[in-house]
Parts: sequence; structure tokens; C-alpha cells
Amino acid sequence: MIRRFLAAAAFLFLIPAGLHSAGVDVLLVGADDEELKPVLAQMSGAAEQRIVSWTFWSGTLAGHPVVVLRAEGDPLNAVAGTTLGLRHFSPRLVVVFGSARAHDPALAPGDLVVAREFAAFDGMISRVTPEDGGSDPTKWIALPHLLMEPGEKPVPQMRFPADNTALAVASRLHPARGRTAAGVMGSAGQVNREADRIARLRALWGTSTEDAESAHVAGCARLLGVPVAGWCVVDGTAGEAGALVVPFLKEWK
Repeated sequence: MIRRFLAAAAFLFLIPAGLHSAGVDVLLVGADDEELKPVLAQMSGAAEQRIVSWTFWSGTLAGHPVVVLRAEGDPLNAVAGTTLGLRHFSPRLVVVFGSARAHDPALAPGDLVVAREFAAFDGMISRVTPEDGGSDPTKWIALPHLLMEPGEKPVPQMRFPADNTALAVASRLHPARGRTAAGVMGSAGQVNREADRIARLRALWGTSTEDAESAHVAGCARLLGVPVAGWCVVDGTAGEAGALVVPFLKEWK
């Protein structure tokens, strides 16, 4: 996994500016093939392209030139693939979508959470304890991400904001089940199922949901100066979130 990430990072510097494709409107990022099926099925003029280990599909959806990326359901893969997509296709907007587990106890299966913000909640600091002193994750504290600003200034940041215009459009989407609510989409290379651990993560990061890659995609877009939007379906079925891509694009300008 790390080898793939490093290979992709090295490849980025080998792409001359003149070889980049013409800019597209949207880079669409889904975790896997099942999530992408309803998107690819409606794309016209689809062309498949492999860059390093990542597959991209370019074509037209709802009148917009778009590129679709399969993020492979892992933070490192998602960041590497998103960086390649941003460098190669120059999108105006990044949209990440998929299924997620709930952190907010008020959410029910089938609810649609539209990202107001994103939180990559993998940074933690544990207490100093002696050998055999045990481990208590409920007492860990959050370690913010140090995002590089112009002038190489690292700025601590807990969450990354979604684009307001895209958020307004996404908030009008209607899921097949449940309700629509704005929230904080969280991601990490973790699968959390312990109620106390989930409650602690929500207290630290303000997360509404948990998946493997959404906030890392958003953070990558944030660092490279591209607006980002996203949504997830709580305990979603295959393709449920992807089915909302075309309705979103029909309304987004």
C-alpha cells in the first residue's frame, strides 16, 4: 500500500504541464466498483485511463465533463488517486460520495449526510502510562493536521470546510430512504464499533459519520486549492450514494 502511494507521489513530478488533460468540471470519487456503477452507467462517451495504479473514467454526465476515480477504500490510495486526478484533469470541484457508519446517534440507516465539513480523525495523542498501566482510548486527545499554507506555514486544522455552493445543491438531494441532514463526514483507516470509542471520536472531532477516505480526499483538495463537496448514506447499499450524482450535477452550475 505504502509502495503504491510513494510510486504515485513520484509519478506526479514526472507529468509535464503540457501533458495534463484539459480541465473538467468535476472529479467524482467513490470507494469501489459497486459505488461507481450507477455513475458509469449514465456517463456518455466514457473513456478509461490508467495512471500508475489508479483507474480514471472520463466522459459527460448531465451536460458536465467529468472524471471518475475509484479510491480503493483506503486513505493512502484516496490521497494518491485524488492528487493524480487534480494534477492531470484540473477539475473545478471534487465530489466524494459513498456509504458510511454513523457517529451521530440521531442518524438512522438510509439517512443522507451532506458534508458541511470533513474531519480526518486519525490523529491522536495518548497519555503517558507506565508498563502494564493499560490503555484507555476514551482519554486520548485529538492531534490536528498541520496543513501547509502559502509560504510553507503549517496551520493546525481539525476540519476542512465543504464548498458552500455545492453544499446548498447537495442539501436538496433526496435519498431513497431516510432524511437529508448536513453534518461532518469523518474518515480514517479504522472500523470503529465500540460505542464509547465512537462517542469519544464524536466529542473530539464533531463527526457525524465514519468511512475510510472522504475527509482525506477533502483534505487533499483543500491543500491543492480545489473546492470540495460530499455526501454519504448511513449503512448504504451498493450504489445508493452514487445514484445521487446525476441529480446533483443537474442542479450544480
